[in-house]
Amino acid sequence: MTRSGPSAQPFQPNSDLYPDVATAGSLAAALAQCASENGWELGEARSAQDRSSLICATVTSRNPRLDGFGVHLGSRERVFIVAAWGQGVNLTNGSTDDLTELARAAAAWHEGVPLAALAAAVPFLEVSALAAAHERGPEFAVAEKWRRYLQPGPYQNVDVIRAAYAQPRLRALFPFTSHGSLLFSRCTGWPFSRDMSAIHRLGDGRYAVQHRDEEFTKTPAYTAEEAAALVVARMSPTWGPAISGTADDLQDRESS
Repeated sequence: MTRSGPSAQPFQPNSDLYPDVATAGSLAAALAQCASENGWELGEARSAQDRSSLICATVTSRNPRLDGFGVHLGSRERVFIVAAWGQGVNLTNGSTDDLTELARAAAAWHEGVPLAALAAAVPFLEVSALAAAHERGPEFAVAEKWRRYLQPGPYQNVDVIRAAYAQPRLRALFPFTSHGSLLFSRCTGWPFSRDMSAIHRLGDGRYAVQHRDEEFTKTPAYTAEEAAALVVARMSPTWGPAISGTADDLQDRESS
């Protein structure tokens, strides 16, 4: 990719790697033109609002559960790189050097086809088991995430995960980890809710529990089972299973 004019000007498509995009003027325009030539409905292909607008594009979906189908150009070789999201979840990723295949994928996303049908129609897109679970519903996403975490691995602290999973109220939440700590979200999409207590590993089978808006301290230290029980004890009785969407969606639902 090259730039023309002053630094405030947008990045330009590399005409050697992307002659079709350069001729159209932007990635968004090239996508729209290709879709039109093939009789595909794309809706509005939007450029990014920052200075990289000519080398990025987003296509929206008719399915309200889906967000943007985002594309940007590779800089060292011809490749269109895709990341598509819905309700705070990265649902599919992939890359191709074929603009027509890219437009076909964008049109399918705009139509709102199920993820399995999307991956079958456009083989360069990958749909993980977790993404497929998110599409089925929040309870399936939660179950799949716990299933992954319960599998032993070199970096997985299974003891505290098992202790948390043994607690029915925690088992209904979406687990995630950060810097070796185990956290829980009341929604399945990013950004996650941050109102749950977190369990931090101290070593030698001991754990610290950090409650919301409280400073972290290594004392007192707990067993995995004690730590999980303490997290449950600090939960509001009105908090139920994790919902689809983001922390903002959760707040909107609870304030309505």
